[in-house]
Amino acid sequence: MMGPRAQLATPADWPELAELRRRVFVQEQGVPAELERDAADATAVHALSRDDAGRVVATGRLVLDAAGPGRAGIGRMAADARARGRGHGAAVLAVLHETAAALGQTAVELHAQVTARRFYERAGYAAVGAEYQEAGITHVTMVRELVGEDPARKTVGGSGTGCDGSVRESRDTSCQTPGVGPH
Repeated sequence: MMGPRAQLATPADWPELAELRRRVFVQEQGVPAELERDAADATAVHALSRDDAGRVVATGRLVLDAAGPGRAGIGRMAADARARGRGHGAAVLAVLHETAAALGQTAVELHAQVTARRFYERAGYAAVGAEYQEAGITHVTMVRELVGEDPARKTVGGSGTGCDGSVRESRDTSCQTPGVGPH
């Protein structure tokens, strides 16, 4: 039995991604709506995972060189409350890692909510620095090096094992086209 799968989002997916983020960040966590969406959405690479009914239940975004040359930023990781702990977030994170490596990034950095720290540690991240407040929520900066990962072996949607343990079946070269934000 295969676990959840993730894929890169298309512009047609944006309304569903935006709605999931609104539910998780604005409604559930109380993040001000004006902070939840920003200009980076327009150029970021977005990924998603769908449940068996086809609903978007997890998403995240990748911003190339956001943490410096060759160091991508991952953010806006959100999972529907009913889908948490089922592998959808890990699948999204794996696709973002694979995409970052395929696009020449050597590391990824993110601002993890401290309640999600263990999730990111299991995916190979290490905390750097002290905890801080962002949008009224305690966060910690975490980094994962991508050096040594072979993008040809760990293909986006391709054969190999992602950090979430899923086996990919076919190569998807659409990761070469960043930018799935609201156009």
